[in-house]
Amino acid sequence: MKVSIVTVFYFVVCLMFQTAMSQIQPPPDTIYQQQTGNTVNTSSGKVIQSYYEKKSDDELAEDYYLLALDLLRNGELVKAELYMEKAIQLASGNKKNKRISVYYRELAKIQEELNKSSQAEQSYRKAASVTPDKKQKQINANDASRVKYRNEPEKELEYLNQNAQLMNQDESNSDMAQTYVQIANANMNLNNPADAIENYNNALNVIDANSPEYINIKSDMALVLAESNEMEKAISIQKEVIEQAYIIGGIESKVRQMQKLSELYFADESNAEGMKVLEEAYQLALKGGNLKETKNSLMLLVGRYEKTGNTQKMLLLYDDFLSRLDTLISMDKSLVDRTLFEVNEERIMQLEKEKSLQSELLSRTNTVNYLLIGSVVLLAVFLLILSKAWLSIRQRNKRIALQSLRREMNPHFIFNSLNSINQFIAGNNEIEANKYLTAYSSLMRKMMENSNNDFISLSVEIEQLTTYLELETLRFADKFDYSITVDPDIDSDRVMIPNMLIQPAVENAVWHGLRYKNKKGLLTVHFGKIHNTYLVKVDDNGIGVSESSRLKTGHQKMHRSRGLVNVRERIRLLNEIYKTNIEFNIADKGDPETGATVTIQWPS
Repeated sequence: MKVSIVTVFYFVVCLMFQTAMSQIQPPPDTIYQQQTGNTVNTSSGKVIQSYYEKKSDDELAEDYYLLALDLLRNGELVKAELYMEKAIQLASGNKKNKRISVYYRELAKIQEELNKSSQAEQSYRKAASVTPDKKQKQINANDASRVKYRNEPEKELEYLNQNAQLMNQDESNSDMAQTYVQIANANMNLNNPADAIENYNNALNVIDANSPEYINIKSDMALVLAESNEMEKAISIQKEVIEQAYIIGGIESKVRQMQKLSELYFADESNAEGMKVLEEAYQLALKGGNLKETKNSLMLLVGRYEKTGNTQKMLLLYDDFLSRLDTLISMDKSLVDRTLFEVNEERIMQLEKEKSLQSELLSRTNTVNYLLIGSVVLLAVFLLILSKAWLSIRQRNKRIALQSLRREMNPHFIFNSLNSINQFIAGNNEIEANKYLTAYSSLMRKMMENSNNDFISLSVEIEQLTTYLELETLRFADKFDYSITVDPDIDSDRVMIPNMLIQPAVENAVWHGLRYKNKKGLLTVHFGKIHNTYLVKVDDNGIGVSESSRLKTGHQKMHRSRGLVNVRERIRLLNEIYKTNIEFNIADKGDPETGATVTIQWPS
């Protein structure tokens, strides 16, 4: 019966944890601007910014490298390996890039952590081959051999000692400390705990005492002392680690080290002390709003209650966890950090694809130009063929330009939406934040899904407009109501409409008309058909185009003008590509009415 209860308990807790981690669905086309102070989000945001600023491959490679290091520090080894490989790929295009040897070395370290010995050995050898520094070349070569013989502790120790001697003259304290830790591990493999302790102390002497690496090394040393039956000393050191962990890494780090201390107490058969520390760790994780470590402490307690047969206390703990779960989720900032990093990752992948497409397009354009010049010089016959190819590429360029313009989102909408989300979060308004994030994510996803289509069905366009207006009414709840109507003789699933032409007009109506109205306004969007022409009419009773222009600053006028230029440029490209006749007009209503009317029409 005990096993059955524990199994169900563990399954339910894990299921709730996974559900909580997936609750927040952020918009997939958002640049996260580091409102939470998370280092991974900071470095991933910097990568995105570098793409927008069109920085060189070498600069992008360094940004990827820094992102990989942050992921490594967060324990995201697989992602760290991926981004370090991307850094190497970008840096490989420049033979003069001196940082590539550093990237290969860090990649090798990550691969070691992932137990990819053969890949790590290869990466160390690559680092040795590209570094101009003789001493660093030897260090990398030694590490390659060390990894090769990692199952032979005597040989491994020989290469590690060589590196320690080389690094004595070096200023890289982090590398030096890591080498001493590796020597200590080799000592333990040779059943030599005394030398292992000495080398752990050597590592502590060369590394910053206020770094996370310092407390990890010290905690590992405590475990070695425990294995050597020096339990009192091991427990004493681990207590010191707990205090340092809180200062350096905060509550999450302290909770992890308390869990380790409890294991030392249990190993020393001091079960009462172990349970006390473990319960304190659980309460501290709850107080700090850390869902992950609360769950880990919870499961460790459950395991201990199971061993002692204390089913009643286990169920009480389960009830306590359930009663606090909603509060814990609302407090845990790591949920926002995790989901917003996923947003940045999606944006990085999209930017990588766009850069690849641009490079391919540039390469093809150059090739066509060379062929054109060669054909003029050699044979007039090839002129016709190349002219056709040039016209084809020009047509493709128009499509790419059209796609690029369509993907251009209003920066005010994106960043104002982010500010709204941040305000909800800052005010602990989890429900509104989730509601806004879900709607915003849905809109962005729909736009991305249809971003390659010049025309979409009227039903899809109405769905996108409805989602967008729901967002705007969330933000400006007291400013306007809206309605979207369709003539009954129009089949919205079969009628095709130019993609993303109506949304800017609706946005203008909200932001430049209805937003400034003293009382609640009305926005209507009507889809109709006159003879062989479809007509969209966007009507508002806001302050009107002229009055809005008078109130705006110079920057705002430029923003609006750019939005209208974007729409007209897309209409021009659509008319050229599809040989159609789409028309766009915007005008103030006549007296005594206020507001503006936008009409868009296209042939059926």
